[in-house]
Amino acid sequence: MMRFLLQQREKDMRILIAAAAVAMLAGCMPPTMNEARQDGPYKVLHSKRSDKDVAECVQYEWQNQAIFGGTPGATLQAGRPSGYTVFTEASAYFVDVQPEGAGSVSKYYVVLPNWIANKRLAVLQGCL
Repeated sequence: MMRFLLQQREKDMRILIAAAAVAMLAGCMPPTMNEARQDGPYKVLHSKRSDKDVAECVQYEWQNQAIFGGTPGATLQAGRPSGYTVFTEASAYFVDVQPEGAGSVSKYYVVLPNWIANKRLAVLQGCL
């Protein structure tokens, strides 16, 4: 009987450890783009250039920006409901570029505000 209770307790502990590990890993996942949008942009910038011109410039510059000796990709896609979204791998950094009057507004989002975010922001500012 005692042996059975020890085996059952050991099994319960394994389940508890596995559940704790899953919960900790879930806390490490970066937010999705929509979750980041709900938290609000890191920076909002205005331009006299069209949304298309700004978005294409940001995509080109982010693709050619060397970080850690490599050049990470940047993707351009149509925004919702209008404009464009430019994002990096894993959507760690992205910008929504929307038409505004005769120009555009760029809402820049970051997962982790660090030196890479500032480099990306500098490029975005240069495209305005």
